[in-house]
Amino acid sequence: MVSTKTVAIAVIALIVGAIAGFGISYLAKPTTSPSQVTTYTIGVIFPLSGTLADFGKSFTNSVNLAVQQVNANLSAAGIPIQFKTVVADDQGTPQGALSALQSEFQSASVQVVIGPLTSAEVLGVRDYADSNHIVILPPAATATALRIPNDYILRPGQPGDQFEASALAQTVIGSGIKYVVYIYRNDPSEAGTYNFSSAVMQQAGLKVVGIAYPPDQSDYSSEVSAASTDLQQMLSSGGNYTDTAVILGGYGTEAQNIFLHASTDPYLSHVRWFGIEALDDNSLLSNQQTASFMAQVNLTITSPASFTSPQGILFQKDYQAVYGSPPEPYSNYAYDNAMIAMLSILAAGTDNGQTLIKIVPLVADHYFGATGTGVFLDQNGDQTIAYYNILELVKTATGYSFKQIGTYNGGVNQVTLNS
Repeated sequence: MVSTKTVAIAVIALIVGAIAGFGISYLAKPTTSPSQVTTYTIGVIFPLSGTLADFGKSFTNSVNLAVQQVNANLSAAGIPIQFKTVVADDQGTPQGALSALQSEFQSASVQVVIGPLTSAEVLGVRDYADSNHIVILPPAATATALRIPNDYILRPGQPGDQFEASALAQTVIGSGIKYVVYIYRNDPSEAGTYNFSSAVMQQAGLKVVGIAYPPDQSDYSSEVSAASTDLQQMLSSGGNYTDTAVILGGYGTEAQNIFLHASTDPYLSHVRWFGIEALDDNSLLSNQQTASFMAQVNLTITSPASFTSPQGILFQKDYQAVYGSPPEPYSNYAYDNAMIAMLSILAAGTDNGQTLIKIVPLVADHYFGATGTGVFLDQNGDQTIAYYNILELVKTATGYSFKQIGTYNGGVNQVTLNS
């Protein structure tokens, strides 16, 4: 067991190292032999294949980057503690996530996991995690269905969908839209966002038609055709091209397929589109046909705000240096969750899940990292500080990028659009 004094020194060393700007470029040789080192294992579960593979790989890289940096700081301070990761591909499915967690727990005795990515995957592991006292720290699982007290899922990452749904609905209303065709992925997160945001829009007098699509299909031409039919009916019953819009609650290759079909539709390609944060995806923006359509329809999304901070700048710089490309959006949440997990283990002097579930909220509530926003967890273990940027895709001289056109403050539940 590591002594309290050693743990205190370790935490201080980490904090001082972060302030000094220690990154992965700091190469320190351990001052103790391998036999003297206590090693804690962090589980990592993300989709490394399937529609969200780009995000999963970037999130995994971010966790490994955090581990490298903490290990370098511990070595520099002469602290005989190191961390390592075990990584599993859950293929983006609840069953895949459960199998991955079972494997990591049984083979590596993991007590804390960064991931999974989507809310459906997290729901897939919840019962097993609770039964085996495994702390789950998903960086981007935002479904309101996960607002559960006294479980082993803590969400210091992206704010819950109730914030995004409100921000999305207010943005659509504030943009003068009166008719909406809402295409959404039929999973716990996007169905929840649809239910919440559509209720807000309908209460404001908007007409909303929802189209749920099944996940993990290779083609969505039928759903796009149905959206076109619904849109035509709205246009013929009082709507016009300026007050009628489409919302897409989807992502990855599924969104790409929907965009490609919609780009050839004479109706869907002439109204404004709105969407969720996951549409800020490098793989979508690097595809000329997809990006061109997204810009043509002035795609406007609600995206968790990452404010400029020294930690955020260092994260972006170090990620680029190690992996040779910028991280996918929201990877900083995975990095921060990994930091919270390791700081909690250092503070507790153990990686025992039953101990960590009590100490993680304390550490998280006093953590400020690469996202540039603080963390404060509610009684359900969920992030309560919610700021979003309202972003619109535009064509630039060098390609396509999102520009900020407004903000959302979850503290007062208000969207402010630029004039």
